[in-house]
Amino acid sequence: MIDLTEIAARLDRDEKLMLKYRMPVGDEGRMQWVVRIDRLLDVAEDCGILYVERAGEPAWIAVDEALEVVAGGTEYG
Repeated sequence: MIDLTEIAARLDRDEKLMLKYRMPVGDEGRMQWVVRIDRLLDVAEDCGILYVERAGEPAWIAVDEALEVVAGGTEYG
């Protein structure tokens, strides 16, 4: 499981991080999960939410959808 307290501390140290997560896409009859990776912006430890930048806009991801936090790579903006 992802430790939000540790991630918050890393962000406070200005580490550039990416979040790999799964997200449901499609409509009710044809829902499927896709894996995405986006820049990690912030975490809300008390709510169990991570915030990423998706297509230039902030988006929230529930902690149970998060798969892995990795150091920012070439795709980091």
